[in-house]
Amino acid sequence: MSKKKIKNSFLLQGSILAVAGLLVRVIGLIYRVPLTNILGEKGMGCYGTAYDVYNILILLSSQSMPIAVSKLVSEKLGRNENNNAHRIFKGALIYGLVIGVICGLIAFFGGEWLASTFYHAPSAGRALKVLAPTLTIACILGVFRGYMQGLGDMVPTAISQIFEQIVNAFVSVFAAYELLNYGYSVSTMLSESKAEANAISYGAAGGTLGTCLGAATALLVLIIIYLKRKSDILADISKQDKGALDSFSRITKMIIFTITPMLISTTIYNISNLLDNPIFQNIMELKFGLKEDARLALWGVYSSQYRVLTTMPIAIASALAAAIVPSMIRSYAAGDKLIVNNKIDSAIKFSMIIALPCGFGLSVLGGPINKMLFPNLSNDMIVYMMMFSVFTVTAFSLSTISNSILQGIDKLNVPIKNSAISLGIHLVILPLLLVVFKLGIYAVVIGDFTFAMTVCVLNSYSIKNYTGYTQEIKNTFVKPIISSVIMSICCYLVYLLFHKLIGSNTISTLIAICVAIAVYGIMVIKTKIVTENELESVPKGTMIIKICKKIHLL
Repeated sequence: MSKKKIKNSFLLQGSILAVAGLLVRVIGLIYRVPLTNILGEKGMGCYGTAYDVYNILILLSSQSMPIAVSKLVSEKLGRNENNNAHRIFKGALIYGLVIGVICGLIAFFGGEWLASTFYHAPSAGRALKVLAPTLTIACILGVFRGYMQGLGDMVPTAISQIFEQIVNAFVSVFAAYELLNYGYSVSTMLSESKAEANAISYGAAGGTLGTCLGAATALLVLIIIYLKRKSDILADISKQDKGALDSFSRITKMIIFTITPMLISTTIYNISNLLDNPIFQNIMELKFGLKEDARLALWGVYSSQYRVLTTMPIAIASALAAAIVPSMIRSYAAGDKLIVNNKIDSAIKFSMIIALPCGFGLSVLGGPINKMLFPNLSNDMIVYMMMFSVFTVTAFSLSTISNSILQGIDKLNVPIKNSAISLGIHLVILPLLLVVFKLGIYAVVIGDFTFAMTVCVLNSYSIKNYTGYTQEIKNTFVKPIISSVIMSICCYLVYLLFHKLIGSNTISTLIAICVAIAVYGIMVIKTKIVTENELESVPKGTMIIKICKKIHLL
């Protein structure tokens, strides 16, 4: 395969997963609107707290499972060891099942204690019990996704993600509405405040039910895809020399010593967000005497509005990260330094091409977008929070992709060290911003950026040290920033103009977003940030090139 085809294959697979990831995020954003309207700020605070505890257990069990399994499988396939690749898949299933059951039991029997002790939010305990089975399902699901990705195919993961989110959306909204009403109906003998808290607890539990059934649906989809392909997989295995088999004890060691460092790395990298909640809750209660309702309402604005919107562009980086690991492992194992550096360059460049305009766009249109999506909850606080979007989105996108680059060149312990250093700095900065500067929920927003930016700096140094890679600046950062600034000015002026003319925030916002996409697209082509060859490597790239040539952009 030529270098161009290898590069295009990696970008194509990453693009497929990125498109699916964006679609999943859009569905997630759409169903969050009725869910937020049903549960309100307090209910979403309870829902978000339950998810924070759940996410800690997910991090410890299955978050890195797809990338870790894909790494092991792609290594074996790179050596034409198809049988060993399949044995790794079966061994990882056993590993995932054991870890998943343990974490599920912790969530079911210890969830209420965790929510009460560390988050001062006992109302989140019921939702955690509903989420408990999801932990077991997620581990097995991660193994299936990792195996398919290791085979070089991102389509099964993309399909399963879409099915998962569709089921999640419908069930979450329906169950939240029904259980919230049920909660009120069984709380008639309680005082008004206790009745509300009990109803909110039931409603949040209903919201989490969709997560469980969505994950189960995704697993079923992947099992069906696997069974349809099993005959082809076994046919490839039968061609292999039987004497090349690895023992199950060797495979077990490989799984443990590969998955464990990745799980630790991902846990340390993501746990800053999860530790922010208990730090915020405890300081705001013990230092400033803020009641649970007020604290949950603040956290609800941050978790259900700010974080939901800012994580959408980061899905692109996550998709490219999933695609780059198996692709880079093969190039790195072959000792082809040029292809490795080309893949690093492409991954960083394409993540920044998406992250920068999204970050700038959210910074200038964050207020109108939130008012459009959450008309009953929009306030001045979220407007100021959204101004930080460009920093958060860019830093997290870059740190996500750089973590995966280090894993792809087999430096599994380096992201652990870099994330641990960044976490230590973060745990000093966040309390300082809360206690000394008294920034409240804004301290959490600023802390997000400082943590991710520290990871970026450390990872950048490590990548250069291990690969000799020199970061290209002009097309990766300078041109996209200039294009994003011009786009932001245009879309904001368009928003102001149409809002003054027609008075509708929703219509003005949608028109401004369309203008932003058009302006940025033109800037990307005109400034030659993306070449024609690179456009060919993305889904519908040929069609995009034809359109650009028709309107004389190329």
